[in-house]
Amino acid sequence: MTRSAGRGTLAALAALPFTVALIADLTLFAVVRDRLPDPLAIHFAGTTPDRFTSTTWFLAACVGALTGTGALFTGICAARGAFTRWALTIGYGLAGLLGGALASVLLVNADAGGNATATRMPLWHMAAAAAAGAAAAGAGWLTARALRLPDSGRLSTAGNAPVLGPALAEGEIVGWTRTVSSRPAQLLGLLVAAVGCVLLPPVGWAVAVPLLLLGLLMLGASRLQVTAGPRGLTVSPAVAPWPRTRVPLAEMDLAVSRDIRPAADFGGWGYRIRPDATGVVVRSGEALVVRRTSGREFAVTVDDSATAAALLNSLLRTTVRH
Repeated sequence: MTRSAGRGTLAALAALPFTVALIADLTLFAVVRDRLPDPLAIHFAGTTPDRFTSTTWFLAACVGALTGTGALFTGICAARGAFTRWALTIGYGLAGLLGGALASVLLVNADAGGNATATRMPLWHMAAAAAAGAAAAGAGWLTARALRLPDSGRLSTAGNAPVLGPALAEGEIVGWTRTVSSRPAQLLGLLVAAVGCVLLPPVGWAVAVPLLLLGLLMLGASRLQVTAGPRGLTVSPAVAPWPRTRVPLAEMDLAVSRDIRPAADFGGWGYRIRPDATGVVVRSGEALVVRRTSGREFAVTVDDSATAAALLNSLLRTTVRH
């Protein structure tokens, strides 16, 4: 039996595993505090430590990692969108993995006899942290199944799909195209590219060039060209033909216009994948969504999406009629 979950309930459930993990790690820190070396070994190459930090910074990082990540997943779940079920599962798993890994760091340092360089991370500790994450993810999935959550927002029936009128004549060629851009993505791309340029003299090409290329890639992906027509739906960067995503008309079943909330429906911005849908999401609001013949959906956020949906549905009807 399932029960409906409101925003407050979902927020509390999403925050629960991170709260438990934080309390457990802080309690363990208090118990072993007198046995910990300062600095602590916090990173290991295999089983041997290669990075160290003070106990104060480790404690701050522990609190920051669990509270920050917990706040992110709490916000996504509180939005009560189609991604909620997966956000609960992923959030629980991540809380278990992070909590287990941080506990392992404390335990192996406490056993080092006050000498951080003598710390060793046994493989079974890593396996135990992974197992904690898997078990917590399972608990999150079971929790989601026990609640009545928003459905995946699947498309309406064919009878409610918009179409152009009058019907397209045989041999008539029509098309629709729009561009959509994201100002935050453009600014972030510029920032990353600028950091790459600034770091080139002091750091070298090994770090600077990848940052520069990443910034340019983000800039290219921040402005998209969306085209609908006899060849189906195509999404590509406005400044280049690649990378391109295309859904051929032969693989479509239905198209609609629908509002999308990036975090709630897809867990974020950019090229997104969830079990029943794929999305190119650069902003919130109006989106063109098509259902493939396989049952999966493809969504792209773009203005005037109702016109594009009507055109694609008219083309689908014309194809079926002929």
